[in-house]
Amino acid sequence: MNGRHAWVRRLGPWVGIGTSPAALMTGGGLSVGHDGMAVIVLVLGGTVLLTVLAVAQGVLGVRERRALGAVVARALPGAAGQRMAALTMLAMMVGWFGVNVDVGGTALARLLGLPGPAGMALFGGIALLATVRGLGALSWTALVTGTATVVLAGWGLALAAERAPLGFDSASVQPQVGALTGLSVVVGYGAAFALRTPDFTLDLPRSRDVVACGVVGLGLPLIVFAVIGAVLQASTGHWNIADVLTDLQSPVAGQAFVAVGFLGSVMTNLHSGRLAFATGTGMGSRIGVWAVAAAGLALAVSGFGGRMINFMVLLAVVVPGLIVVCVAAASDRSPARSAWAWIWAASCAVGLAVEYLPGGGGVLAATGTAVAGAVAVRRSRGRRATA
Repeated sequence: MNGRHAWVRRLGPWVGIGTSPAALMTGGGLSVGHDGMAVIVLVLGGTVLLTVLAVAQGVLGVRERRALGAVVARALPGAAGQRMAALTMLAMMVGWFGVNVDVGGTALARLLGLPGPAGMALFGGIALLATVRGLGALSWTALVTGTATVVLAGWGLALAAERAPLGFDSASVQPQVGALTGLSVVVGYGAAFALRTPDFTLDLPRSRDVVACGVVGLGLPLIVFAVIGAVLQASTGHWNIADVLTDLQSPVAGQAFVAVGFLGSVMTNLHSGRLAFATGTGMGSRIGVWAVAAAGLALAVSGFGGRMINFMVLLAVVVPGLIVVCVAAASDRSPARSAWAWIWAASCAVGLAVEYLPGGGGVLAATGTAVAGAVAVRRSRGRRATA
């Protein structure tokens, strides 16, 4: 493929996130108890912030020609800081594997008439075999699964429209999350992917290729799918897509599309999880991919998918500060780099404190704290250089 369209080669992982059935579930969970305008504002605001973070981190991959581990190494001092960041990423990938395999494996189990845990194990095993074939297979598989989710979303809307006029009026009057926490939910949905975009962009020729991936593969699809998820939740009262399709009396073909649609996301979890495992433990990535699969499957069987919203809120607090630190520290030539680790720690602490206050807003607090800290460090070092 020529250089002008090189970004298409790495579009798959972005599409896998932007069009995952989990995007439908994010919009559905966010919409409980909110009216249509509030849902649209939260989806737009959260998606813009998420896309900016993902693109900024992905551009580092292009400029540095390095994967996430090396990018983080520029920001955090010594082996301890890098290991902490890698283990944080590993925990996120295991968590998302647990969520995705819970829902996708449940759909596969219903489709094949298997017990839930057996369907999850089979689903995780299929994703594992596909992932070990390499990044190229992951990218193209993610594109296929994204197409399946497009069909799934359209089908769900058609079935819901047959029942009643489509709209945003939820049966629940009690919001599941507050308005500002809703921003955290949207950012948290893609936060782990935003952090690991260098894994997928390091071989792209230009920074604008990352922008194209971010807008076409992540931003625009996520807006569309989250809004569709909100409409489906209003129609059925469910935000878990497998339950939505069961309620709409599409238990066979619909479950097949759910299973296929989650496959791309699970493969990206395994790919970045094994890289994080290798960096965080010093052991090989071959062992890592099996370790991620085993730990994530245990979470899936425990029903971790039902705690998806809380998990995403936590990610929205932890991840943005680290991305800001990575971007700001990339051009820092000072040998004294411990300040960046403290900025990340402060952003997490402030974000958590604000998130659990009435009203939420942890993602804004965490991101703002990291940006303010980065600006302060750069100004301080600029004054020292001038002196």
